[in-house]
Amino acid sequence: MGNRDRFINVMCYKEVDRVPINLVGPWVDTLERWKKEGLPEGIDVHHYLGVDNFGIKIINISGETGIFPLFEEKIIKEDKETKIFIDRYGRVVKDFKSHTSMPHWLEFPVKTKEDLERIIDEKFNPDSINLRYSEKWFEKLQKARKENESLILIDGGCYYNNLRSLAGIDGASYLFYDAPEIVHELFERINYFCIEGIERASRYIKIDIIGFGEDIAFKNGPLVSPIMFEKFIFPRYKKVMEFANSKGIYLTWYDSDGDLRKLIPYYLKVGINCLAPCEVASGMSCPDLRKTFGKDLKMIGGIDKREIAKGKKEIDREIERNKALIEEGGYIPGIDHSVSSDIPFDNYRYYIDKLVKVIDKR
Repeated sequence: MGNRDRFINVMCYKEVDRVPINLVGPWVDTLERWKKEGLPEGIDVHHYLGVDNFGIKIINISGETGIFPLFEEKIIKEDKETKIFIDRYGRVVKDFKSHTSMPHWLEFPVKTKEDLERIIDEKFNPDSINLRYSEKWFEKLQKARKENESLILIDGGCYYNNLRSLAGIDGASYLFYDAPEIVHELFERINYFCIEGIERASRYIKIDIIGFGEDIAFKNGPLVSPIMFEKFIFPRYKKVMEFANSKGIYLTWYDSDGDLRKLIPYYLKVGINCLAPCEVASGMSCPDLRKTFGKDLKMIGGIDKREIAKGKKEIDREIERNKALIEEGGYIPGIDHSVSSDIPFDNYRYYIDKLVKVIDKR
């Protein structure tokens, strides 16, 4: 059985020989630490640990569904420690060179509703739809058709993510109140691009899963109220999921940090049925979520990275905490975000070895 079939079977509560693992990437700092602790130079850590065949390979064949064209990236200023640059969303960003951290966003391109109107006209223009499907998109499509082991993913939309990236969290929050009609227009255009992407891709290939990348929550709950979510975002999710279902796409991968529990009933109502990475520090314990929402909710991640950093006893306890869920199905285990540099290499090696023993059902 291949990993694609394993993933689909697990998410449909069917039998598998082993459950795949969601192998997330370590920080650059983490890899530098691990090289000092025994990881050989120039080799992929998961290949070195013998688990490359257990990971889930995803090919995203979406056309451009967000900003198009992207802003030109350029460095404004840099020194030995930091660099200040304009990123693909047009933000002015300060970032450290020597270690991994959250960027410091100094300025956003959208400061007023007029700015948002202008960017919608320039970067979300439906008349440029055909330009979004370049030769590169067709090459990716051809590659996907040949790789039977890969999950084929299509974009369902990054609605809040696009608004927040353009205006910042504070700016986005004000725009919901000060310029609702413009925000509706932005989300409607993203929705159009996503539905068009599903339509075009499904002419050539069977799509396995529809993805959403929102980062719509933080530790204590959503960054938008459920009322605003229901007004602005829910209708677009409903529309795109209905269209996806009409094309035989029923599995989802909804990616967001933070505590999503107040929004989960809305997700399930439209058929968004799988969440990742299920950040335990934000109250997104996968066994608890299963008790609350039942088997309709599937999950990816949910292994607390803080426990992996502590030691073998804590790793054993963390895997045991999720063991029943691994056995039940509808759950793909993995560290609940990226692999941070406080995790020693011996701990990570032990975690992988221990998890491999649990996921093998033969």
